[in-house]
Amino acid sequence: MVILMAIVIIGVLVFFHELGHFLTAKASGMLVHEFALGMGPVLLSITRGDTKYSLRMLPIGGFLRVAGEEQEQGKVSIPDEQRYDKKAVWQRMIFVAGGSMMNFVLAALIFAVIFMAFGVPSSEPLIGSVTPSWPAADAGLAMGDRVVRIAGRDIANWSDLQKAIAGTTAETIAVEILRGEKEMTLSIAPRVDEASGRRLIGVSPANVRHGPLKALYLGTRDMLWFTAEIIGVVGRMLTGRMPAEGAGPIGMVVMVGEVARTGLANLLSFAAIISIQLGMFNLLPIPALDGSKLIFLAIEGLRGKPINPDKENMIHFIGFVMLMVLIVLITYQDLQRLNIF
Repeated sequence: MVILMAIVIIGVLVFFHELGHFLTAKASGMLVHEFALGMGPVLLSITRGDTKYSLRMLPIGGFLRVAGEEQEQGKVSIPDEQRYDKKAVWQRMIFVAGGSMMNFVLAALIFAVIFMAFGVPSSEPLIGSVTPSWPAADAGLAMGDRVVRIAGRDIANWSDLQKAIAGTTAETIAVEILRGEKEMTLSIAPRVDEASGRRLIGVSPANVRHGPLKALYLGTRDMLWFTAEIIGVVGRMLTGRMPAEGAGPIGMVVMVGEVARTGLANLLSFAAIISIQLGMFNLLPIPALDGSKLIFLAIEGLRGKPINPDKENMIHFIGFVMLMVLIVLITYQDLQRLNIF
């Protein structure tokens, strides 16, 4: 089941990445020969118009075959207005960057779904859940209760509630609540949490769900925040301020299993973060990735003529081999971490 979830997540992220390339190709009038999800032998395929849509055996990546992007032999002549290599540099750059841009859009949409379906913890002192067998449950505190005062201290928000409980030294504290229209006072004896050493009573805040527009705004905000955080982490790795770490396919399957146990909302958040990482990784100036293609296009724009296709293809091939070696090394590290090797 964990492997299946990992395949589904990777498949969705790759599909949206290739969809970004596909939509930008269509927008600029390029002819798309094939839209493929996966690699290797074809399992299923269907042709609509001039494009074949295929599902391939190996669930690793996907690709788009566009007329004029690579040397074509033995094919019917394609009109210049439908060829990748005949489009303006800016159109080709939009096409190349389209996949990564779609990964960022997907991340924002996933975060928006979380805000709509699951909501976010409210800052108000409103009880969302009560942990069974903890002091709050034993005292009769219930979901929907609004905490007004703790030990005589007015409570305006959830932060006030946490500070009031953690800051008390009394064996029991008076918690004044509003349940509907009725005011009540409960006597609760906080428990010291062994992990954090803090005094807790076993409650969590209510979640607030948002409408589509607010959720989309918040989703975009979170996508930008995580993007900035990932850039910061990569920067610290490159400068040696923190160890360079990564996970390959096996490591990702393990992480999917661990995150899935914590709930669907966390699994969706994990997928959104991986989508951001996929988009950023493809924009790196490494041969065979979209980032290097953008550099070649930028050089072409400055020179006024393209780089020799054979030389460019050789550079991309070398980069592809290096990426495969890197994946093998990371997979080996994953196996070592799991004590398989």
